[in-house]
Amino acid sequence: MSLDVFSLTLAIENQSAGNEKDELHFCCLESCGKNLYVGTKDCFVHHFVLPDLSQPGNEKTCPQQKEVKKRHLGMKRPITQLKASSILTHLLVLSDSSVTVLNMFSLEPIQTMQKIRNVALFEVNGMAAFTDPVFIELFVVALKKKAIYIYAVSLDKWECVKEVPFPEEPLALAVDRSCLCVAMSARYILHKHTSGTTQELFPYDKLKQNPIVKVVGRGEFLLNGPGSLGMFVTNSGISQRPPLQWPEQIHMAAVYFPYVVTLDSEALRVYSILDQQQKQLIPFQKGCILVSSQERVFVLTSKEIYSLIPVQIEEQIETLLSRERASEALDLVKGARAVIPKDKYKAVYQYVLQQAGFIKFFQECFSEAKELFIKGHLDLREVIALYPDSPPLSTTFKQPRPSVCNIKDLNQMKKEDPERLQRYKQFLADFLSAIRLTEQAQRCKEQVDNTLLKLYAESGSEELIHLLSSDNACQLNECVHCLEKHQRYFALGFLYHSRDQDHNAIQTWIQIADGYLQESTQKDIHRHIVKFLSFQQKRELVWKYADWAVQKNQEVGVQIFTKSPQREQESFSYEEVIGFLKQYQLALMLYLEYLVTARNSKEERHHTLLAMSYLEQLLEKKDRDKITLFGTRTKLQDLLHESSFYNVAVIQDRVLDTKLHTEIAILYSKQGEHDKALWTLVHKEQDFQAAERYCQRNSEGKDKAFRSMLFSTLLKIYLDSTTCNKNELVTAAVDLLNNNVAVFDLVSVLQILPDSWSLQLLSKFLVESVRISIHYRRMESVEKSLAQAEHLRYRYSRAKATEGIIKVVKERTCQVCHKSFTEPTFLWSLSGILTHTHCARRENHSGPK
Repeated sequence: MSLDVFSLTLAIENQSAGNEKDELHFCCLESCGKNLYVGTKDCFVHHFVLPDLSQPGNEKTCPQQKEVKKRHLGMKRPITQLKASSILTHLLVLSDSSVTVLNMFSLEPIQTMQKIRNVALFEVNGMAAFTDPVFIELFVVALKKKAIYIYAVSLDKWECVKEVPFPEEPLALAVDRSCLCVAMSARYILHKHTSGTTQELFPYDKLKQNPIVKVVGRGEFLLNGPGSLGMFVTNSGISQRPPLQWPEQIHMAAVYFPYVVTLDSEALRVYSILDQQQKQLIPFQKGCILVSSQERVFVLTSKEIYSLIPVQIEEQIETLLSRERASEALDLVKGARAVIPKDKYKAVYQYVLQQAGFIKFFQECFSEAKELFIKGHLDLREVIALYPDSPPLSTTFKQPRPSVCNIKDLNQMKKEDPERLQRYKQFLADFLSAIRLTEQAQRCKEQVDNTLLKLYAESGSEELIHLLSSDNACQLNECVHCLEKHQRYFALGFLYHSRDQDHNAIQTWIQIADGYLQESTQKDIHRHIVKFLSFQQKRELVWKYADWAVQKNQEVGVQIFTKSPQREQESFSYEEVIGFLKQYQLALMLYLEYLVTARNSKEERHHTLLAMSYLEQLLEKKDRDKITLFGTRTKLQDLLHESSFYNVAVIQDRVLDTKLHTEIAILYSKQGEHDKALWTLVHKEQDFQAAERYCQRNSEGKDKAFRSMLFSTLLKIYLDSTTCNKNELVTAAVDLLNNNVAVFDLVSVLQILPDSWSLQLLSKFLVESVRISIHYRRMESVEKSLAQAEHLRYRYSRAKATEGIIKVVKERTCQVCHKSFTEPTFLWSLSGILTHTHCARRENHSGPK
């Protein structure tokens, strides 16, 4: 794709008087700053001064130059190569295989520097001057020799410091610091003259290709490779860029970063180093030499010198953007960082990112547009302002129209293609949502949040609640109207709350719950109000709406006081809440359950009130289903069993005249009247299994005597001859004996059993009892035998430790206190060492008993 990278102008034209003998025939060219040096066929050096391209207009029209000086070198040979060094103010001239040094400005020869002869070509290491400003390095390819000579060049002398041999005579040369890239007769090689290492590269066809070796940048070369490819090679011998595809017969190439200009017999071609694409084609014939400088590229013919003046990078970028070539524009601005002033680069780069984002935006490549807008630090109001009916923006904001050719009018799209506009709105919502909490959005936070609210309200998105329930900068007056328009009253309450207008928020939600406002989304508004009040810190607000909340639904409403224990503990006393809830039976019961179970209250009043609440619910059977009554009764029984804080007498007075026999039995057990409790379960409740469970539950953790007494009491109640239903009681007694054999004493049971019971009826109980008795007796015998064995083992150990006799003389010492023995004596020790009597006693006392 074409792009005007350079403009071709005539710089110098041969202006002879018409005599062919006086006409100039240009052979070579060198540029150094604003100084231009031209070598001719008849051995003249011409010096020209170039115009300043920074002056307005000069980059468009480059007038023909008048020469400043010229000098003849005294020979009739053509000048084949020129190199200038601004550091030394030297001009190196190659003519007749000899290198001569002239002063850059006077063109006078440096008398102290003799010619270097037998030179085929030479190259100057421009980077060497940065390491030592007194010297430059001159690399000379010797004529018909297989070597390159390195010279150290100073102001008034030069000296050959090194000879670098090669397998054959070099044909082309480029130098980057210590690395030489050399074209041989059939192959390119890399040679580092400091280390002496050589690396062979790829071959080329000398018959079809001109060897081209150019320095691209630091540590990188451009070579004319096989297959008409311009190959990029680093000084380590690898390629980090794709090659350029250029014509087969190119004469020369010049690098003007980030472009490469090639010259062939038909045209000048400009390629981008960044994307390796051809950017410009300039028809041009009779060109022979290309030379690049810092400001331009020169094209030399035998009669004229043309100048390729680069178009400003900013102008190239604008051209690419106007043609929607966003990727190329981005590559160009990133690749041209070295040629854009540092103080301008950031602004230019951000501008390109922003405009590339708009290109992708209008192409509906929304994900790429989002990324580019974020990277380009775009003022978000520039995007918001494109949309129809956008919220008012700041009065100081002036909308810059995007400078892209594919810009679309979203206002017109609203009428013609609303479905497409909806996709644009979805992008805006996603984009603003992703960036609203970043620093980029802080300068226009109100506009961002207002726009998001409008978009969410229109689409019915659940993100609206998330926006308003978090920290936001929505403007109240404008947003209230928008939410009411779209019937988003639930969200309106959150907006009021975010502006510390909790009264208005609750009033709005209550109107929704009571049906006065139609909410577009389905929400459990009542449960939300209760949750909101449970975390509310203003007491007066809680008390104002608590009655409405509990009256609406007692089970949910009581959560105002149970879902925020920390707040409730600090702001509301238990008695205050209980007093308020007395008119709501279910809510009071649930609150008391919360105090007893969750808050672990040990207040007698709380436990008693809870038990009384359960009783009231059980006794008032209106509008109560069986499942609810069963659950309430289970809770009451658990409370009576587990709690030890309620007033037993108060509960008992309320229960005695009811049919809640199980509860009456539990109350008797709390008073220790187990016989009454069991009698109630057996004769009133007639639940034998419950009576047996009663014995098991109340005997847990107690000794065997108490357990035996409790089960015996139940057995006696079953055997009471004065009661009715004797057959059922006999069956229950037998089951009790068979199920709990271990707790009964066989002799005591046989004494109280009626004589009329048959042996067959008691056979299972008797067999199990005898088996258990035998088992206990045998276990006692085993335990006794084990104890006797342990006693014998101890006696054996003690006897073993004291059986030896030791004779002690004066020379021997005590093994414990290390004192000598005063007289012979026989001592023993449990540890088997020789000790004094008192030491042995001490050891004996500390040993096993």
